[in-house]
Amino acid sequence: MKQIERYIFMKVMILSVGTLVTTTVIALTTQVLIRVNLLSSTGQSLLTFLELAGLLVPSMVVIVMPFALMIGASQTLSTMNSDSELAVIEASGGSRVLTARPILLLAIIMALVTLVTSVIVEPWTNRQIRDLLNSASADLFSVAVQSGTFHEVENGLHVQVGEKLPGGKLGGIFLSDRRDKAIDTIYYAKYGAFVESDGKDILLMSDGELHRQSKSDGDVSIIRFATYALDLSLIGGGSATGGSYYAKERPTGFLLNPDPNDDVYKSSPAQFTEEINKRFSEWLFPLLFGLISVYFLGKAHSNRHEQVWSVVTAAAIAFTLRGFNFYTVDQSGTSHVFTILCYAVPVGGIVLFSVLLVTNWSFRAPKLLVEQTATLFSGQGSLPTAVGHWISGSHRKDVS
Repeated sequence: MKQIERYIFMKVMILSVGTLVTTTVIALTTQVLIRVNLLSSTGQSLLTFLELAGLLVPSMVVIVMPFALMIGASQTLSTMNSDSELAVIEASGGSRVLTARPILLLAIIMALVTLVTSVIVEPWTNRQIRDLLNSASADLFSVAVQSGTFHEVENGLHVQVGEKLPGGKLGGIFLSDRRDKAIDTIYYAKYGAFVESDGKDILLMSDGELHRQSKSDGDVSIIRFATYALDLSLIGGGSATGGSYYAKERPTGFLLNPDPNDDVYKSSPAQFTEEINKRFSEWLFPLLFGLISVYFLGKAHSNRHEQVWSVVTAAAIAFTLRGFNFYTVDQSGTSHVFTILCYAVPVGGIVLFSVLLVTNWSFRAPKLLVEQTATLFSGQGSLPTAVGHWISGSHRKDVS
């Protein structure tokens, strides 16, 4: 690697890692705050909060990493253009490959890190998060018994226990589950007790009623029961077993060859397909974002406003492609077309921008757009005036 390439590589890496750390911390804060009610209500220690934050890091890194690379590369190349470094490189006979190679090398490293994280690390951390929250949720019943008030296990799921009876039994159990998009469920039982069966924590309720209300038509069905066994792992409590893990918490090997008799797989096979497509398409985006950054910003721009439009165009394309990937992954569980698009869109983008770089095809923002932007930022005109000039100019061209 040449000295100028090492220089670019170090600058992009420092800015990208700094952006990655900062953005990940912000994202982690929001994710921890979502779960803070459950953890604080059950009296969890600070160590538990830190453990949860650490386990959330891989999933945050996978999402943020392509954008961090793009920000680092864009900032570095824009600064080099402002300092005329890109112009000097081109004047001395250096090709765009000289600028692209260190950025693409970093993009390849990030792509490999993303692949390993998505396929191996993230599923493991998701299982640990599930176990951690399940443990906290199980403790919530003890808190509910002590206080006798309603407690929110998670969004849409509330529990109240009236009293604790001799022999470890519970009295006056009320549980409301509104998480299902189609049905609201309410459990009420005069008595209950915790038992363990096949490694699962079960809430065994007796002398109670189960109310189900359809959200579409409002119909209510009431079932009276003498005894009813409720698996706590299904409501977020208890120790989850392999059979109750969701697709995002399963090892990649299991997703590729699922057990046909698995309860979760039988109820939601589409989730397994979506998760596979997610894990094997995420790693393509650091490569794609690196190529987009190099293509739009790796060439010297003499006009500062043209540079601004290059940044805006690169960001718009990157955000559009990433957003479309989120959509195709969500739809891929029920459509083979969207499954193909999960990979065709990023691979197609990588091929397209690679060809544009190899053929030295340069992007130039429309001259009229650059001129109107320059007028706007110089303070000589307002935004409505600039838009009016642009429209009138286009209209005159059409008339002529």
